[in-house]
Amino acid sequence: MTFPGHDPLIDELAPGVLLDTADEARRARLASLLAASPENRRRFVDHAVLHGMLAREARAGAFAENPELFFRRLENTEASEPKSLLRFWLPAAAAAALVLFFTFSFLPNRAEASIDRVIQAMERVLDRTYSIQVIEPGPDPAPARTDRGRFPPANHLDGATLWLRGEGEFVLRQSLPNGQTRIIGADRARSWSMRGDGPARISDDPARFGRAVADGSGDIVFIDPRARLADLKRLYHLEWLERPSAGCWKLVGKRRSPDQGGPREIEVWFQPDSGLLERLILRQMPRANGGPRSLAIILRSTEPLPPDFFAPAHPR
Repeated sequence: MTFPGHDPLIDELAPGVLLDTADEARRARLASLLAASPENRRRFVDHAVLHGMLAREARAGAFAENPELFFRRLENTEASEPKSLLRFWLPAAAAAALVLFFTFSFLPNRAEASIDRVIQAMERVLDRTYSIQVIEPGPDPAPARTDRGRFPPANHLDGATLWLRGEGEFVLRQSLPNGQTRIIGADRARSWSMRGDGPARISDDPARFGRAVADGSGDIVFIDPRARLADLKRLYHLEWLERPSAGCWKLVGKRRSPDQGGPREIEVWFQPDSGLLERLILRQMPRANGGPRSLAIILRSTEPLPPDFFAPAHPR
């Protein structure tokens, strides 16, 4: 029994799931394929029915007593004993339908577990390069402040590049209206800032220069996505942005209370197999330091960076 148009990966993943030997990532991948097309679902039922027949025959000892008869039955489903075959196929088909029911019923409730997978992926994939795209600029410039300089960091994020490693390790490179480049970074022990060809200003406070792009709660939400993701399950109501498919899975978190601070909505786009964060969209952010209302950070690379990349002296 075959169904043209199904994804060939179904044939690789289904046996492991049915035999309960597949890991969580392969189960998630199969679930996304089943959600993607009816052809994939029919092919999975094909596997489930065959699995049920094999299991039933094995329990009955048919392999040992008359294996030739069993495989003749598989080759010709309308020959010899159709009623006997039906007795094996119907329970298996019912089991397959039950598996599908739980797959699609359980999938939307996997949102919180999916966020955990994304956070775990940040610990496995140490170096990541993102670009920042402003989706919605702020309606008005923030009030002038003497400690912000001519070009407040939060006001010049569109097109910036962000490099991340572990917690507290980041480099943010911005292009300023005067043609200069500003770089802000931290290496856990220190933070630093430099502009153009000028010297680096270095502080023993690891968060000092990052505060210039922090939101009203003091969180640097796009420089350290882990901090915001860890709050998603507690402070936001999670739902699927669209039905999971074979590509990126997309979750949206909607802030439970207007008094809790932070972006009103957060979208998390990630790979279901690896948990790798592909895109983080922050909508309706607080603007204590000015800056945009909404922005996205978009994954560009996971290539390893030099060991001293987050030190102020490293050339970029």
